[in-house]
Amino acid sequence: MLRAIHHTVLVGLLSLLPLVTAPLTAAAAPLGTEDGWLSDTAKELRSEAERAIILGGAILYRYRHTIAGMTLGCTAGAIVGATGGVAAGLATSGTTLPGTGPATAIGCALGAAAGAQLGLPLDQPMD
Repeated sequence: MLRAIHHTVLVGLLSLLPLVTAPLTAAAAPLGTEDGWLSDTAKELRSEAERAIILGGAILYRYRHTIAGMTLGCTAGAIVGATGGVAAGLATSGTTLPGTGPATAIGCALGAAAGAQLGLPLDQPMD
């Protein structure tokens, strides 16, 4: 159980890798035709950013079902949490309406965890 939680957290963090490397790729765009340390640095930055994008793509491919489960679970959980918060707000004339945000966040977190648990066995069929 603890191993599955560690996998879920690891996949969630690694799925953000392409989002982090995208600005690096944009920063590594060619700066001009002049030769020198600046263009060498840009080439190195571009090379490392491309390597990180390839690695991130491999990780996304390896854990695609887990990531899809997390995404769909978060969406479904957030909808359930928001619906419950709004319904409670309507029933209490708006006094519990401020609890809609936390209910949505908790629903997203629980849904993502459940979705990841459903998707992880599909990514690791031989384990």
